[in-house]
Amino acid sequence: MSRVFLAGVMLLGLSRTVLAAEEVKLGYVDLQRALLETEDGRKAKAGLKKIFDQKQKELDEQQEDLKKKAEDLEKKRTLLPANTVKEKEAELQQNLQKVQQTYVRHQQDLQAKEQEVTGKIFERMQRIIAKIATSENFTMVFDKNQSAVLFARPHLDLTNELIRRYNSGEGADGPAAAAPAKGAAAAPAKPKK
Repeated sequence: MSRVFLAGVMLLGLSRTVLAAEEVKLGYVDLQRALLETEDGRKAKAGLKKIFDQKQKELDEQQEDLKKKAEDLEKKRTLLPANTVKEKEAELQQNLQKVQQTYVRHQQDLQAKEQEVTGKIFERMQRIIAKIATSENFTMVFDKNQSAVLFARPHLDLTNELIRRYNSGEGADGPAAAAPAKGAAAAPAKPKK
């Protein structure tokens, strides 16, 4: 809510100052949709899913092992001496903490990897957005998901143009910047409904 308020205050202040000099033209981009619809974004998400699946498998195995040990202890509880039961319970508690630590570590690893992989894509998208905004005279361009855009006219959505330019190789460093990406779309992608 504070983001919306801050954006509103900025726009009011900006509009008073800028209206005298130029017309305010706003646009927005859905960066998450753009990420999912660019070739690099799809590859990044597929790679991240593969890593997630591996980590999930490891976690599932640890949880299954812990569950078997707990069931085994429950079956033998009445047959074992009280001090052995306490030792086994303490061991189970330690194993549970290890599983929880593994979960937290995996979450942190996945978040770091996602930021690493998508960060480069978003940097390139930022360069393309700056070119679009400059060439089409936009005063500001918002991220639809981060700016709390509750309503905007569809013609202000620059997402399709961003995806088209990204997939054509614009904003890439090195030789890829000169040649369009293989299979790049000639027309803007159709928005999802």
